[in-house]
Amino acid sequence: MSAHTAIEQQLLAILRHYANADANLTATTNFIKDLTLESVRVLEFVVEVEDAFDIAIDIDSLSDIHTVAELAAVVARLTQDRPA
Repeated sequence: MSAHTAIEQQLLAILRHYANADANLTATTNFIKDLTLESVRVLEFVVEVEDAFDIAIDIDSLSDIHTVAELAAVVARLTQDRPA
């Protein structure tokens, strides 16, 4: 399993706490359109992701993140860029 796929799986596991029980969650799941999450719930999800991966996602970049795959790419970049 690639690092990106592993991150996507972790994100999907976190997202299950915010989505309806019957939601079909995939890498292409759109937080707003597919899950109809309110912005406050999206921010709560992002904070949980930041805590889980020990990163800080720039608030300005959030408007460009719509899917699990896009968020996984940001998480991968931030975890790769951090000093060892």
